[in-house]
Amino acid sequence: MAADPLTRRRLLEAAGRGTALAALAAAPLAALGTSGRPRIDWQAEATGGGKVATAGDPLLHLLGRISFGPRSDDLEAARELGFEAVVEHQLHPEQIDDSALSRQLAAALPTLAMPIDELLRNEKGQVVGELKAATVLRALHSRRQLKEVMVEFWSNHFSVYHLDGPVAWFKTVEDREVIRRHCFGKFRDLLMASAKSPAMLIYLDNFVNTKAGANENYARELMELHTLGVDGGFSQQDVEEVSLAFTGWTVWRGGPKRGQFRFRWRDHDNGARTILGQSLPARLGIGHGERVIDILAAHPATARFISFKLCRRLVADEPPEAVVQAAADTFLATDGEIREVVRTILLSPEFAASAGGKLKRPFELLIAALRALGAEVSGAGARPLGSLLKLMGQVPFDWHPPDGYPDVAVAWANTNGLMNRWNLGLALGSNAVPGVHTDLRALVAQAPKLSAGALSDHFIDLLIGAP
Repeated sequence: MAADPLTRRRLLEAAGRGTALAALAAAPLAALGTSGRPRIDWQAEATGGGKVATAGDPLLHLLGRISFGPRSDDLEAARELGFEAVVEHQLHPEQIDDSALSRQLAAALPTLAMPIDELLRNEKGQVVGELKAATVLRALHSRRQLKEVMVEFWSNHFSVYHLDGPVAWFKTVEDREVIRRHCFGKFRDLLMASAKSPAMLIYLDNFVNTKAGANENYARELMELHTLGVDGGFSQQDVEEVSLAFTGWTVWRGGPKRGQFRFRWRDHDNGARTILGQSLPARLGIGHGERVIDILAAHPATARFISFKLCRRLVADEPPEAVVQAAADTFLATDGEIREVVRTILLSPEFAASAGGKLKRPFELLIAALRALGAEVSGAGARPLGSLLKLMGQVPFDWHPPDGYPDVAVAWANTNGLMNRWNLGLALGSNAVPGVHTDLRALVAQAPKLSAGALSDHFIDLLIGAP
């Protein structure tokens, strides 16, 4: 990156030149392209500038939570629709035309649509790089912004480390056929798809879980991280019984089905078992694991755990009990309909009162800044933007443990993290990131006056939307 790292001296110099970059660094940033690929006009439908928000604007608060940062045209469109209509619109991504972006992604990133047997014939670096690029470009440009927010949420909830051996290839299929397909559907269907995902089977070692040598790793994380929560009432005996229920769930290692889910009867412990107080008869085969999924998906502890995490993402690090309970009640009443739970949260008074209650994590910060500024990102921006995300600690799918990137401010608001945010703002504000360009003159021209105070207020409104 061309910009020098921020020091106290440079911080004072920046303050002396004006406060626009300060607003940029404190607010929301990135896109990965792919090196060597044809340049795509990602800017075709992106706009910056225009009418700004007023402090305390509920629509600005809404767009800040259901998108990766509003653009000025998003805010104007939201004002025409109204709060509840905006929520309903984004809750139904299948009704939003995103075909232009889909065509651009398909042309530039061909591995996204490949079946696993074809993916396995491609270089690891290309497959990994294209999925990361698509993840950021979708967050940056998709009209289905709430879907992208939910895809990020569920990818983090069912976290797998992208570079863990064969997961590098299998994660592309999981992103497409598990997370994206089920992100607004029934939680039970999402949970089942995750349990049968080769990426998850390999990452949490269930692909080697057999009656001759049971592996408890997936069983424990299934209950502790994916469903009930650490305080959800399960015991070590439940872990052992669940691990036996999932024996034989593995991956085809050769032949025409290579890389697909496989159930091996001969590796399955087919005996009767009791899980969370419920008895499962012998000889159910694959049905043992599927019945476990049914039990866990319908459990009240799961309803609460999932609802708490959704409220923590959309409302506050420590969400009010009332909204968590309302979301859990909806979860149980609708048999785990994710769309209905999210609607309950977004239309709650607790959500309305939560403006300013979340710190943008690095991934959100990067993309939100680019969206607010209408920055143009070419394929050459892949490596430097990827390096920025790595420096700030949140590259998509690169969290090593299975608990996912932390979603609370205390994990990110430390001295090093805040300094990296300042450096990010300085780099972006001075057009020092190769492959990323912002028309700063056009943004300045939209200010009502060219005084230092007016410019400062203009950029603070543009980037933060609050005093």
